Amino acid sequence: MKKNTVSERFFSSVSRGLVIIPLLVISCTPDAVKKTAQKTEPLCWKDIRIGELPPVGAYDGIDSLVKKWHLCYERIEAGCEVNDSMAKLERAYEHSNTVYFKSLEKKLGKNWKQQFDRELHLLDSINWIRINREIDSLNR
Repeated sequence: MKKNTVSERFFSSVSRGLVIIPLLVISCTPDAVKKTAQKTEPLCWKDIRIGELPPVGAYDGIDSLVKKWHLCYERIEAGCEVNDSMAKLERAYEHSNTVYFKSLEKKLGKNWKQQFDRELHLLDSINWIRINREIDSLNR
């Protein structure tokens, strides 16, 4: 069996690299990246919240329902300032949500949102009673 010299091993490694590098360059073009991102990025309900943060636990109802219904949900806390860029972002989210909700109608039925909102109202009522009791106990 013939042993390769250092220079032969070096040139063998270089030649393998010359084959791999063009493949990497071709697969990392911007068009390939865009197409991949579009295929893997799911539609999602983007819930932008503007204003003061609510007490701890205020979002427990919606968080548990989102899990129960297997929904993609992102809550964006935007702070208290409303400016032009925030308004533009909110409009973009509304459009995205419309598309997502239409896809959910096909999957979950035409009245899924009304049912979701009824369940959320019930959970929020129960949750806010608990939160108010906690706030009252802290103020005593």
